[in-house]
Amino acid sequence: MATTEYKKVWNFFFISQVDEEEQWLNSMARAGWDFVRVNWCSRYIFKRGTPGEHIYKIDLPEHLPHGLGKEEYYNFLTECGIRIVFEKKEWMYLQKKAADGPFNREGDMFAKLKSANKSYSYAVRTLCTLMKTFCALMICAIVGMLVVNNQSVSDFLHGITLGIGIGTVVSVTFVWVPVLTSLRKRINTLIDEIGIKN
Repeated sequence: MATTEYKKVWNFFFISQVDEEEQWLNSMARAGWDFVRVNWCSRYIFKRGTPGEHIYKIDLPEHLPHGLGKEEYYNFLTECGIRIVFEKKEWMYLQKKAADGPFNREGDMFAKLKSANKSYSYAVRTLCTLMKTFCALMICAIVGMLVVNNQSVSDFLHGITLGIGIGTVVSVTFVWVPVLTSLRKRINTLIDEIGIKN
């Protein structure tokens, strides 16, 4: 009885690198490794398949088209020969037969712009959620320092507040600003290539 061969690969992509992640998944597929899933710590699982049989696309559907429910949208994709291989938060990893042609026609700048806009919106929403969490934690720690009379507990809360503050500044400065800047540059480049005037 033949067993399916699996391969685990560690790789990391920022939100701004959706195109690079797609290209990598498709290069793995051309080498005969079909994508199965990816976990939160960027470990990708592949299974042995036929080289070049499938192609992949990563999508972030903001709103389902024409008011379709999730099940109807999945059925629509299935009718188009597209399979949802894996979902991660709001991201969908789509697979189809390479013989059926690409997801978008070659050089489709509007599809690339739409994808970049979706990634940018997702990054902004994620950053806003992180900032709200940061503010809530800071308020709780500051209130705790003001209410608690115990000096050691107050010092502990002061340390937590300082740690949260430094962690947030580092995260925003070295992760989120470069990600958002990269996506914004990509959007502006695509807009220039398409010739859209602001």
